[in-house]
Amino acid sequence: MSRNYKNYPQYLGALKCCDLRGQGPQGPPGPTGPSAIGQMGFTGATGAKSFIIHHPTEGDKYLVHACLEGPEAGVYYRGIGEILDNNSTIIELPHYVEAFATDFTVQITPIYNGKINVLNASEVINNKFAIYGENCRFYWQVTGKRLEIITEPLKTDVEVKGDGPYLYI
Repeated sequence: MSRNYKNYPQYLGALKCCDLRGQGPQGPPGPTGPSAIGQMGFTGATGAKSFIIHHPTEGDKYLVHACLEGPEAGVYYRGIGEILDNNSTIIELPHYVEAFATDFTVQITPIYNGKINVLNASEVINNKFAIYGENCRFYWQVTGKRLEIITEPLKTDVEVKGDGPYLYI
């Protein structure tokens, strides 16, 4: 870490990363310190790797996301739902999701209501999916692939850029 930074979060905030689609504008700094805990994923010691990208279907908007770390460029959406007719319910994702990502996986976690509930999900089609089963509440999560990345490149084939923990190709 350079001596020009007072603390590690300041150092991390000064680092830049790249996106093949182009970086969006940089916004104002987010909350810091003890009052920021729980507001934007900050713990007071480190921050989320947040970024701004252009909205894929609405030119006058941005999307603000934060990174999960893993061996793919993925996105996720999650929520809570309920089946009320002992058959099914439809979950609608944001209208832009299929323009933004592919290869969706739907995961469901039933919330215990006095009995064991078995739930099944349809595929994501037209930004919607169905959950089938008896009446119950459940949590859902949809993950998808945003971009293809090479997860194990040969060192001779790439040029590593950046400094500290934010290295990139």
